[in-house]
Amino acid sequence: MHLRPLPFNPRTLTLAIATSIFASQPVSGVMAAEPQGSQQPEGQCQTLTNGQWSCDPATAQSITAQPVHEAKRQVRELKKSASQVKSVPTGQNATLKQRLDWQPIQNLSAQRIAQEPFYSCGAYIEPARPGRDYRGDSNKASIVAESNESSYDQDSVATFTGDVTVRQGSRQFESDNATLDRRRNYGQFEGNVRFRESGVLLVGDKGDLQLDSGRATLENTAYVMHEQKARGSAERIVRNENATLELSDATYTTCPPGDKGWQLSGQNVTLNMGSGQGLARNAVVRVQGLPILYTPYLSFPIDDRRKSGFLYPTLSQSSDNGFDFSIPYYLNIAPNYDATLTPRYMSKRGVMVENEFRYLTGNTQGELGLSGLLDKDQLKKENPYYNDHRWLINYRQQTDLTSRWSAEVDYAKASDKNYLDDFSTSLNLSANAPLNQRIGTRYLGGDTNHSWQLSLDAHQYQNMNQTADDPYNKLPQIKLSGNWLASSNLSLTYVANYTKFTRDDNWHYVNETLVNPSDNVYQSNYDSGYGIQRANGERLYLETGAGYSFDWSYAFIRPAVKVQHVEYRLTDLNATEVEKDLNAAYGNFTAADYTESPKTTVPTFSIDSGLYFDRFTSIGGTEFTHTLEPRMKYLYSPYKEGQEMNPVFDTALMNFNYHSLWRDSRFSGHDRLGDANQLSLGLTTRLIEDDGFERVRFGIGQIIYFEDRQLWINPLAGSKTIYPENQEDWDTNLSDDARRLYEDMHESVSPLASEFIYNISRTMNIRQDLMWNTSENELDSYNLYYQYLPDNRRVINAGYRYLTQADRYVKNAENGLIEDPSNPTGYQTTDNNLSQTDLSIAWPVTNNWSAMGRWQYDLTNKRNLEILSGVEYNSCCYQVRVLWRKWVDDDDNIDHPDSKSGVFLQFVLRGLGDLTSGSTKEYLTGIKGYAADEK
Repeated sequence: MHLRPLPFNPRTLTLAIATSIFASQPVSGVMAAEPQGSQQPEGQCQTLTNGQWSCDPATAQSITAQPVHEAKRQVRELKKSASQVKSVPTGQNATLKQRLDWQPIQNLSAQRIAQEPFYSCGAYIEPARPGRDYRGDSNKASIVAESNESSYDQDSVATFTGDVTVRQGSRQFESDNATLDRRRNYGQFEGNVRFRESGVLLVGDKGDLQLDSGRATLENTAYVMHEQKARGSAERIVRNENATLELSDATYTTCPPGDKGWQLSGQNVTLNMGSGQGLARNAVVRVQGLPILYTPYLSFPIDDRRKSGFLYPTLSQSSDNGFDFSIPYYLNIAPNYDATLTPRYMSKRGVMVENEFRYLTGNTQGELGLSGLLDKDQLKKENPYYNDHRWLINYRQQTDLTSRWSAEVDYAKASDKNYLDDFSTSLNLSANAPLNQRIGTRYLGGDTNHSWQLSLDAHQYQNMNQTADDPYNKLPQIKLSGNWLASSNLSLTYVANYTKFTRDDNWHYVNETLVNPSDNVYQSNYDSGYGIQRANGERLYLETGAGYSFDWSYAFIRPAVKVQHVEYRLTDLNATEVEKDLNAAYGNFTAADYTESPKTTVPTFSIDSGLYFDRFTSIGGTEFTHTLEPRMKYLYSPYKEGQEMNPVFDTALMNFNYHSLWRDSRFSGHDRLGDANQLSLGLTTRLIEDDGFERVRFGIGQIIYFEDRQLWINPLAGSKTIYPENQEDWDTNLSDDARRLYEDMHESVSPLASEFIYNISRTMNIRQDLMWNTSENELDSYNLYYQYLPDNRRVINAGYRYLTQADRYVKNAENGLIEDPSNPTGYQTTDNNLSQTDLSIAWPVTNNWSAMGRWQYDLTNKRNLEILSGVEYNSCCYQVRVLWRKWVDDDDNIDHPDSKSGVFLQFVLRGLGDLTSGSTKEYLTGIKGYAADEK
């Protein structure tokens, strides 16, 4: 090789070569820059048309000196302004392999630390350099090279020695030695090789670069992807033209350097930052060096984008399902279509397949889910559905027909009531018990002064509770409602609601009986109900009202009137049975009162008023606005008899609390148009800080009844009270329940209702709701709740609930009633008042370890409802959560509880996913305020 002498001294001058548009144009600029203190002239070299290089120091001085000095000045400024990272020595290539731009958390700025999750150990920070923020096509950018010494020959090969840096757009190669071949657009690098481009660093012993395409190869390499917080090593890395990385005998992890929490290794690994996915063949996942998973093919995400491939398999072992294994496969069909297919094997039940398909087209989005056993259920023990086909379907769709008109389908159906308890599901159900089966459309009309809505729904439910009655279906329901602001003070409202209520013949839960003692199989028994409860039919509800508002800064007066009308067309009733039923429940009901088309019209008048007083005060050095807000509301609705014939389709008596003072009705739904002649008196006082933060609120009030309430829903109606033997099917003493309700209707005043909220600080509060029965001088209901929530990792909750309830029947081990020796015609009863405590906590013991627990205790029946305890470990690269839980089901026999317990483990590899059989977050929802991080 013939070498030409350089036109300057390489011992004292750093050579910078810039070959602009190196492969596509005949001329490439070569720029030279002198180090500080050197007086040597700068030169420019060109590639001539004959392929020879020619350098001229005279032209270089006027053309390229300033840009090179400016580039060096920019580098110094970038390094000086990188304030988010404290200064850390860089070290040699071996040190860089270990560090990979890693900055421990203590070296980050306060601003950057605030952006990191609580478990962060640090971050990968790409140092300032020319081209780091380049956004153009690097393949077409100029190539700039720097070194301590350089030489070139007439065959277009340049050799660089000592601190070599080659830059092209956002790409940068550094090494001890390098050669660049203009003809092949090819570069070779040896010794402490470092390749950088935006968000990627590769460090190796030697490598090469195809200058016109960006394809690079490095040997004995370590790498890091900054944004993905991922690193690894490989015997060989190929950086392809499309920026994908192909690794041989490689590792991948999101743990920081030096941490071997988890690591994925594969014979061949491909990392595609363009698609956000990684692919490993003959992959092994190790946790703390211990192999826990092997798969010949593993696709994993390196960011949040979607890609087809197998997801993580799940393994579990249980007494119900036996060995349970499933492995989902995700199909990214198109940007607006995807599906997840999950085959599942259960050794005691058989093979199940679950599929969920999602789509988004135009103004429509939806999903279709199918799940079921491929053969009949093979489990015999405690399974009433042995040898049955079991399945689940879920379909949801929403379409915006116009900006005001929408249509929606929400349909879910299961083969049986135990399906979700036995198998659970990953399908996106909108309700679990009961399952929704609804199709509907809505139109929003009107303008600013007059808004109205018209809706049409066909709504059916599937009851998924073995010990509860089926709810009524609404097939169909048509509703028109609106509000018209006739003036700034006058408003008119209207409602028209037509609904047809139906349900299956066998809807009423009676009891459970043991049908297979050898396998301990119980069967739930149902019948068609009794008396008025057997009613199906149509209901029309109409309401119109007007309200006028007088508002001042210190007071308001708001009179209002409305008229309510409800009428029915009933079917499936037996007149004789209904007469006996209602006469026993309400008294004085005769055959003349029976009708299958009852109707009721009730006018209502109310006048709501209040005053507002405030003053400025200072307490403990804090300025407050102290308010005093007395309020008074008069409500009158006359009693309309004959509503005993109104069935109870969707109506119930609401619990009484402080907000009940201001309601127009004590009933939910439209089946009872309540009577009222009452005056509500209340007083609220608040302490408000200057920024609007409400420090304290206290409200107290009571209703004065001028007349006894006559309208009620007797729980004995429809309970076959004329047949005493049917008490065996009761859980609660309905006679005692009816007695309590009847007495409440004849009280002259309501319970004294109060609410108290004290925000001790921005992170700590106490809430109390108290209802005191002034007539009996006893507590009616009480709620006390304390919460300390400094952040979503630290929370302490303590609560107590009390509510007076009717007595319940004592049951034996077979769920039967126990005869009362002192009353031969009755059964033993006991106190059933709700009295429960609820304590829960989640608290970090260290930055990595957190403890959590919950204890719910039934003081009335002296039993634990739930005990939950666990620990959680969060590191930079994985999360482990272990929970122990002991609980009783809601429908369990109180006197002979069959408590259940279990240990639940969840292991999440950050950046790789959850490798266990599901999340434990559902057990932590009772710890209010706690947010579990599972990313």
